Amino acid sequence: MSRPAIAGELALVGELALVGEVERPSRLSVADLRDRWPERKAEVTFDCATSGPRRHTFQGPLLREVIETAGPGFDPTRRKDRSRYLLEITGEDGHATVLSWAEIDEDFGNAPVLLATALDGHELDGCGSQLVVPTDHCGARYISGITRIRLGASG
Repeated sequence: MSRPAIAGELALVGELALVGEVERPSRLSVADLRDRWPERKAEVTFDCATSGPRRHTFQGPLLREVIETAGPGFDPTRRKDRSRYLLEITGEDGHATVLSWAEIDEDFGNAPVLLATALDGHELDGCGSQLVVPTDHCGARYISGITRIRLGASG
């Protein structure tokens, strides 16, 4: 089960803290992600700067569905309100990236961004979930061992 996020508290190994402008901040394990949301599959190929082309199969819930369950701090009926929100995703190694809500929103980009719970058939419980952006041609936004997802308005 997820536990409430406490301001300033770091997630435990293999857990992510869902924080920011959400009604229900939480801490989620890989098992929580696997058990609480439908899993999707993404077969991806991306270019890794250090090791060249990589091909993997990932499984996990859509990032959008996880955030929607937390109650994002925007009016879901107002497109312009939704389009100004950003997601900052941080991994255990400090690697971070930013996605706009519009990229993953069904009315805008509808990108099938995953919070992977498995990589090539191996569950990620011991090392944490991974951000998977199947529409990216390079792997720079693939964040391993996610520790925090923060939702907030721009500007």
